[in-house]
Amino acid sequence: MDSFKEQIVRKQPTKNDKLAKLFIMIASVALAALCFIFPFGTQFSVFGIFFAALSLYGGYYFITRLDVEYEYIFTNGEIDVDKITAQRSRKRLITFRCGAATDFGVAGEDFETPDGRTLVLVCACDSEQTDYYINFNHKSLGETTVIFTPDEDMLALVKPALPRTLRK
Repeated sequence: MDSFKEQIVRKQPTKNDKLAKLFIMIASVALAALCFIFPFGTQFSVFGIFFAALSLYGGYYFITRLDVEYEYIFTNGEIDVDKITAQRSRKRLITFRCGAATDFGVAGEDFETPDGRTLVLVCACDSEQTDYYINFNHKSLGETTVIFTPDEDMLALVKPALPRTLRK
């Protein structure tokens, strides 16, 4: 029987994300004001209005680029992780088989990634949700650790797909 599940996890904005949004907002408004006021009353005022509108749109575009979601797609023991930015662009981050896992568990506060491993952080970064880690050997990334935030339905599909020694 085929197993298939999709889950979208929204990344919670961190303090750095909020600070970046504030800085972008202030910079775009200041640039728009400068573009609008500087050529005002001259023959270049139409260009000033155009560049002011362009700077405001650019600020909006960069602020929305900080809104990130991750989509986990489980298909017959294989997980595809996509990054969705501002609900307008999608990029495949990693694909791996659960059966190739060497370790699996809850990524608590005391979790540390061993040196030399590639870390793929695709979790919600929310203290109210439980993050899990899975270690495996990826064909192009080498020893890899993925930290993700599956829901109960996704966990119910992932756990049977893990090697017998990791099913807890």
